Amino acid sequence: MKKALSIAAFDSSSGAGITSDIKTMAAHSVYGLGVCTGVTVQNDVKFEYVSWIEKSIILQQIDVLFERFEIEDVKIGLVEDLETIGDIIFHLKQKNNQIRIIWDPILKASAGFEFHSELDINLLEKICKNIYLITPNTNEFERLFGNKNPQNVVRKYGCNLLLKGGHAEGDSVIDTLFTNHKIHHTKQSRSKRDKHGTGCVLSTTILTKLTQGKSLPDACREAQDYIVRFINSNDSHLGYHT
Repeated sequence: MKKALSIAAFDSSSGAGITSDIKTMAAHSVYGLGVCTGVTVQNDVKFEYVSWIEKSIILQQIDVLFERFEIEDVKIGLVEDLETIGDIIFHLKQKNNQIRIIWDPILKASAGFEFHSELDINLLEKICKNIYLITPNTNEFERLFGNKNPQNVVRKYGCNLLLKGGHAEGDSVIDTLFTNHKIHHTKQSRSKRDKHGTGCVLSTTILTKLTQGKSLPDACREAQDYIVRFINSNDSHLGYHT
């Protein structure tokens, strides 16, 4: 069985974060490994606070996994700050210089709790130059990159960019993948249902598809198809993985 690693926080409801990532991996026949970055106190509609894991313990969790497993694909979710994210990425690159990293830049919980209130632009650039894909929604993109053209961001920083359209208005959801060579659009009808943790599920599904050998455009398209099924799996805020 293929393996992939999630580096993320623990969500008490398992709708997002590390347990959601591992459920998503299992649904796609990928064995999910996990490194915990923080413990949140939340449910599917309420976020109270997060207790962060010390950076040294995060790195030790990574070390013990690499002692046992060959890890080529990693998804990074909620981490305390950009400095810690940068240190995690540097540590991963030391373990495997060819490692493929997806960063889902969580800047605000769906319940309103905000993270990364201050952003170091130079550190952000360093992070982006060492990852394979970043998956912000439109609000996160503006927080990170201002009013820059997404294609120019890709050319400057060197990483691929999936701009998620779920927060935009309209009857359709259009995700746009920017690479150095091309722009790809995927379009789905907007569901009237809502789910907690869709960003985590989307980025992790992309990771599993890449782990299984899919191209990045195919991985993004198939991940959006999966998100539609996930959102429509029931009427609650927590989805089923099938």
